[in-house]
Amino acid sequence: MDLPQWSVSAINKIVELLEQSRSILFITGAGISADSGLPTYRGVGGLYDVGATEEGLPVEEILSGRTMRRQPALAWKYLGQVEEACRGSRFNRAHEVVTQMQGRFERVWILTQNVDGLHDQAGARNVIDIHGDLHKLLCTHCDYRRTTADYSELSVPPLCPQCRALLRPDVALARGP
Repeated sequence: MDLPQWSVSAINKIVELLEQSRSILFITGAGISADSGLPTYRGVGGLYDVGATEEGLPVEEILSGRTMRRQPALAWKYLGQVEEACRGSRFNRAHEVVTQMQGRFERVWILTQNVDGLHDQAGARNVIDIHGDLHKLLCTHCDYRRTTADYSELSVPPLCPQCRALLRPDVALARGP
């Protein structure tokens, strides 16, 4: 595959800068997981490429802390859709390359807004999940926490086995109206 000359010079410049670097920060979003078969959340073909949900509400309102408190089954319905879209996915070559950089530089950090856990699955260290991880569940009342591979065995909404309060994924929920 022949690359345009501007691409070759841009790549050469990046290599030159990297050769002088000891630290790298990768900032990733939904695009890095698209090659793993995960839909992006917005845009054409995105998981939420709709104006409103079947309930007539914007998905941001449903995936809010307020809805989680007041209508947890509704919030969990859509969290389940996000988890189902991630279920069975595997990290891709981009995740591997980012992970391999850890062996070539003193410090490599990954700041991701993804909740899919694919950087961790690829063996990356120093991952900052700014929106959390869908697979990590926590109790809304006590200190109970657990990690789950998927939501297939969870009741909706799931309850804490210790205190029977609501469980929620350790993800950032929208503020809601």
